[in-house]
Amino acid sequence: MTGWSVTRKHMPKPTFDKISPEKRERFLVEAARLFAERGFSQTDMAELASRANVAKGSVYDYFDSKEDLYLHVCRDGLERSRRAVYSGIDPSWDLYRQLRHIFGQGVKFADSHPEYVAMYVNISSAGMETFAEELSLEVEKFTADYLKGLIRAGVKQGFVRKDVDIKLSAFIINSLYIMFLSSLVSRHYRIRIKEYLEMKREPNERTIAKHIEKTILLIEGFLRPDGGSPDKSENRR
Repeated sequence: MTGWSVTRKHMPKPTFDKISPEKRERFLVEAARLFAERGFSQTDMAELASRANVAKGSVYDYFDSKEDLYLHVCRDGLERSRRAVYSGIDPSWDLYRQLRHIFGQGVKFADSHPEYVAMYVNISSAGMETFAEELSLEVEKFTADYLKGLIRAGVKQGFVRKDVDIKLSAFIINSLYIMFLSSLVSRHYRIRIKEYLEMKREPNERTIAKHIEKTILLIEGFLRPDGGSPDKSENRR
């Protein structure tokens, strides 16, 4: 969709586009899973070839380097996540209904494809600074601009109070979103959310969805001119 494509850097070699779509998909998915499990430095290309059921030398027939493969897999995952999260949004929905959709679809994507969320979390790790310089802006700019635009529209429509700090509000909303998704793929963040929310069982998609709804109500309470009273909220599913 227009505006969603990321910059096409570190392209695969022409040979990668010549293999069957099924083989190409299997290779990219297995690469994402392996990078998520082992991290960049510990990922072995021979193991990837075995898991993807391709010849050992094929990885470098498809990409010039492991770095190029990693960047391509990250960008591929970014495109997948944006399609999954934003494709069903009706532009006529207000800020709060769109946030419910974004959070809900994000959780579903993380539950179905945890490897891509794990790779996002891993980019903040020590030793990944070069990749952060390459990827972080293109990962974050779309969402930052989208959320700030939603909040500005909400101010004009009367759904958001006029004195709100738009930039800080967008940052806080996205930070909450990242924490919920991370809790589904990271042991550290899973322990963290269990402690803060006093969960007796492991968080799953259903329990996270319940707490997301409470989070959206808190966001409404902060942003709405009327204080986000549940009986005054509009367009709630």
